[in-house]
Amino acid sequence: MPHTFQQSGAGQLADAAGAGLSLLFQAGTRPGAQDVARLIESSHAAGLLARVSHMPEPEEGWLELLASGLTFDMRGLAPARPAPVTAPGYKFGFEDKDGTDGVFEAVELLPSGHIAAGGRLQPVLRTMMGLAADLALNLPVAGVAWGPAQTLMEPRYFSRMVLSWLSGGAFPALGLTALVRGTDGSIASQGLAHFTGQEMQIEGRAGENPADTVKLAIRVVDHLVRQGRIAEPLRIGTGPGALLLEPSQVGKLVLVWREAL
Repeated sequence: MPHTFQQSGAGQLADAAGAGLSLLFQAGTRPGAQDVARLIESSHAAGLLARVSHMPEPEEGWLELLASGLTFDMRGLAPARPAPVTAPGYKFGFEDKDGTDGVFEAVELLPSGHIAAGGRLQPVLRTMMGLAADLALNLPVAGVAWGPAQTLMEPRYFSRMVLSWLSGGAFPALGLTALVRGTDGSIASQGLAHFTGQEMQIEGRAGENPADTVKLAIRVVDHLVRQGRIAEPLRIGTGPGALLLEPSQVGKLVLVWREAL
């Protein structure tokens, strides 16, 4: 359905390649640094395995959190100006009346200090996503925006998918990446390169149900996140259902072909 997406306050778009997650709040409901500190210190916030490692004057609108030995900044906390946020191109987990109309204010969570340069490393990304999932369950978050994939996720959907992934489940391909269908029936990822250094594109097949192509793409994305960047061709599966993965000679792309029937 038609919708608008507006940002209150900052009036600018964040870099879509940025390493941070944006927690979106209805205007006027953004927490302050002290609110976040109280939440983390509260025994009612079971599962928030973090602590405040630095908090300047609350008016500065940010604090530093320590989780699993890694530091992350929360920026755009009240009463400071909200963080900039990328207008999303893809939405996941919202019902028909998706709740994304209106004016939102963003608080950004991103790697800080000595780990900022390693923001794409798996341990950093996994810890940040887990921390964001816990925060989204304990704060009045209206949506979670992820810049590298230009996605917006319903907070419970985001938390459920991320916590399942961190417990050994499938990577949240529909959210931490976007899967974009081409006119030829192929499906290409958007945002996968943030995790692996490569995007992927899987060929379509005449007569195939589009949902089945998406399922295959999700399977490939999960495999590539577990595998990491590939430099040589490889096969997933055996027999007529096997998939052949080949790194492209041009650009950071993995081409995915079907085993010939």
